[in-house]
Amino acid sequence: MDDIASLIATDLIQVQVTIRLGGTQLSVAELSRLRPGDVIRLDQEMSDGVDICVGDKVIARGELTTGEDGDNRLCVRILGAAAQS
Repeated sequence: MDDIASLIATDLIQVQVTIRLGGTQLSVAELSRLRPGDVIRLDQEMSDGVDICVGDKVIARGELTTGEDGDNRLCVRILGAAAQS
């Protein structure tokens, strides 16, 4: 079985990774009143961190940061693996 696993070129397989910040619920009326500059309050604190997901599965936890090379891109620092449930 190890021989088969070694034949798979895992560095050629791409997966979509998404970062989940949090959420909230808005009524349709509230949603229709949103305008540029409005702020939507999420159900998480800044210190709660973010979920790092592949598909619907949370694989790790992280925190928002900026890039180290000064390009001001939004990045995620890995804090650790997701808790097993």
